[in-house]
Amino acid sequence: MTQEPKRTDVQEIIWNIMKDLKPILEGCEVPYFMLGGTLLGAIRHKGFIPWDDDIDIGIPREEYEEFVRDISDLLPEHLELHTYWDDTPHHYYFSRIVDTRYELERKGSLIERNENVWIDIFPLDGMPNNRVVRRVHMWKLLYARLRYHISTFDKVNLHRPNRPFYEKVLIYLIRVTGLGNRSDPRKWLDRIDTLLKKYPPEDSDYIVNFMGQYIFKEMFPKKWYGEGALYPFEDSQMLGPIEYDRVLTQQYGAYMTPPDEEDKNAHDAVLLENKED
Repeated sequence: MTQEPKRTDVQEIIWNIMKDLKPILEGCEVPYFMLGGTLLGAIRHKGFIPWDDDIDIGIPREEYEEFVRDISDLLPEHLELHTYWDDTPHHYYFSRIVDTRYELERKGSLIERNENVWIDIFPLDGMPNNRVVRRVHMWKLLYARLRYHISTFDKVNLHRPNRPFYEKVLIYLIRVTGLGNRSDPRKWLDRIDTLLKKYPPEDSDYIVNFMGQYIFKEMFPKKWYGEGALYPFEDSQMLGPIEYDRVLTQQYGAYMTPPDEEDKNAHDAVLLENKED
């Protein structure tokens, strides 16, 4: 019988963050869902994907807004909420719960930088029910996302595996022309924020994690989420969509087949020494 690999040092820190966060979410009755590689890990590995180095969860928009407003008062001292509108270096649209005692050296972008070890918290947003209106809304979102990434080009993960061909072409053109980092990323994050809040999930048939890695491959019928179902994850259980097979098939295809070696370690990060040592 093959023994599952032990958690890495980074995974151990991340899992400890989640063990602090999970009872807060449950105690406040905040609906959350495992997303992306976290859900995939739960189904394929009953926990972390062995080479993965984060946890992604999604919260429906209304509850997400309440979460980012109130969570800081409930966190233990070593954990912090980081958002794009606070005074931290956090430049992502989604928020993070970070452990301030640990840092990762991020090596995949043009400029290497350090970031606290994290859990990503994504808002889950509604999409228009009308197909034509939905298509127009999608293009508006894509344009704003593109402009945001151009404005933070020196932080884009150039080593991300499975990047679509068109993104590789765009990255090449931006590097050749030097168009990156010429506008204020906050402007485009605010634009994305306005667009995403336009269609509340409770009024929508489709839900999207737009700022996830797979963009509209992460747009699913709301009924696939349902009220959520519990799945084994490490030494506990976490909530995920009730239709996990449909979700993972749309996002990854043959998701039970592990990727090639070169498609692992998406964040290209190295754990630094404990800041308290």
